[in-house]
Amino acid sequence: MASAVRGPGTRRPGLGRPFRWLWASTAASNAGDGVTRALLPLLVVGSHPEPAAVAGLTAVNMLPWLLFALPAGVLADRVDRRRIVLYSNVLRGAVLLGAVALLAGDRPLPLLYALAFVLGIAETLVDTAAPAMLPRIVRARDLERANGRLSAAQIVLGEMAAPPVAGLLVGVAATVALATGGTLYALAAVLLVGLAAAPRPTNAPPGAARAAPGAAAAREPVLRGIAEGVRFVLAHRTLRLTLAASTLYGLAFSATFSMLVLLSHGTLGLGATGYGLLLAAGSVGAVAGTWLAPRLAERLPAVPLARWCLFASGLAYVGLGLARTPVQAAAALLCNGVFMMGWNIPVMSLRQRLTPEGFQGRVMSVSRLCAWGAMPVGAALGGLLAGALSVPTVFVLSGGVLAAGALLLLAPLRGDGAGAPPGTGAPADVRRNTDLLDKG
Repeated sequence: MASAVRGPGTRRPGLGRPFRWLWASTAASNAGDGVTRALLPLLVVGSHPEPAAVAGLTAVNMLPWLLFALPAGVLADRVDRRRIVLYSNVLRGAVLLGAVALLAGDRPLPLLYALAFVLGIAETLVDTAAPAMLPRIVRARDLERANGRLSAAQIVLGEMAAPPVAGLLVGVAATVALATGGTLYALAAVLLVGLAAAPRPTNAPPGAARAAPGAAAAREPVLRGIAEGVRFVLAHRTLRLTLAASTLYGLAFSATFSMLVLLSHGTLGLGATGYGLLLAAGSVGAVAGTWLAPRLAERLPAVPLARWCLFASGLAYVGLGLARTPVQAAAALLCNGVFMMGWNIPVMSLRQRLTPEGFQGRVMSVSRLCAWGAMPVGAALGGLLAGALSVPTVFVLSGGVLAAGALLLLAPLRGDGAGAPPGTGAPADVRRNTDLLDKG
């Protein structure tokens, strides 16, 4: 629900010391992600330049999301989430620092794959537990602002700054790049030590204030915990429909992004530098979106804001497919970056706000699994459509489907997104908490 509009002289309250510790740790972790995401393919190409070897690295790195995303959600709802993130960063730091000695000489492909797989497992745990921590650290009305700042750190450090730095470091020595990534993850773990268990803000919605499951819940079978989480998501109309829209967005994003390099080279006639500038335009738009989306969320209901941003993102993809000059393409990508954050930040905040404390990890894991799981399918569809029709047509069709889907899927939701139908199939105490949310 949109909060009241502040007067021009009203100063926003801070997000608090616990959030600052979380932000600092997340920033260091995102920088480590950016270094390793660029480093691993370079290590593989340097010793195994075959296309199949490079493709295999991506598959191995993404495999943990398919294997462990749902169990990671159960773990995040049964164990201290701060410890999950802390220990996962310690693991990533230790693995990369240990690889400095192992990969100083020969770089066996199985060892590189094992490194990518272990890092993928840790990433699955961190990316599930860290967002689930946020509702216990900041007030419910500040979730958009907090998610915006975390997203900005991810984009600036993980996607814009760290990958080029990793390329420069590899040019010096691969071991230097490995040590840098390991040090950043270790720093993320150290910074998280400063995040003590913070009490839930007193003005949080009642449903989110539910304590984590006790010892009895921790002894329940993992499969039962997964089933309860999936049932809860599917039974809550807002969660179910926004999840369907996220899955559609994953399909459209991967179908277009996989073809962007061909659009850049073939249709627009750009070289490597021009392609990099196109990517930079999208990142600049996303950073702007992390600033704009929380401010719009203060004045507009969450669902209409997310719906129209998703619709506009689809139109931006259509515009990208119709672009015939680099300036037009860059403008479309910049706008898409803004609209992408206008969708992601309100929807993530809405899910956090509507989900009881004991289900935060599982709701996050289900949404990540659907969004990330749709991406390989979307990439394959993009390739098939480009071969059968043309590369620009992929962008026009994907954008049109996304725009239509945004309107159709989210049309039944109210402005604040609250509301679960009776007979949800979730445990009775969770249904009561959701009912309180619906009335709040």
